[in-house]
Amino acid sequence: MPLAIALVALLALLCVSGAFIWSRLAATNARIIGAPGGEVREVFRGGVMARHIITSGPLVRLEFFDWGIRLRGTPFSRWAVPTWEARYDDLAVAELVALPASRIAVCFRPRDSDPRIIAFLSDRSQHILRALEARDVPVNRAVTRIGRVEEMYR
Repeated sequence: MPLAIALVALLALLCVSGAFIWSRLAATNARIIGAPGGEVREVFRGGVMARHIITSGPLVRLEFFDWGIRLRGTPFSRWAVPTWEARYDDLAVAELVALPASRIAVCFRPRDSDPRIIAFLSDRSQHILRALEARDVPVNRAVTRIGRVEEMYR
């Protein structure tokens, strides 16, 4: 019995430390620009695809403001999903990417070779591109098929 308790405690410790390390790695994708609050104009729910993290389902919110966009986790997923912000004029392009057997994602590439690229997985990618175009963000509607997330960063 004491051996079973020790094994369960060890397993719990490994799970907690693994989740902590993973959340720290995912946090390297954060991009906070100190943007003002403001009223959310549009909200889309979906997932996120970036280094060290891929989520599915409605765990992420893509919020449109007057000043730009913000991706962030829902209250349930904020511990794992990094917050990513950009002003509309900071975006070099919004383009479509897809992994094999994956939904199409809108990939946001900041100007000035900022390496913090992130993609938003959604069934409403065309609507998102139209919303970005209305705010003068360059878009690319051609879907780039990638084999791994790392290929987004090339």
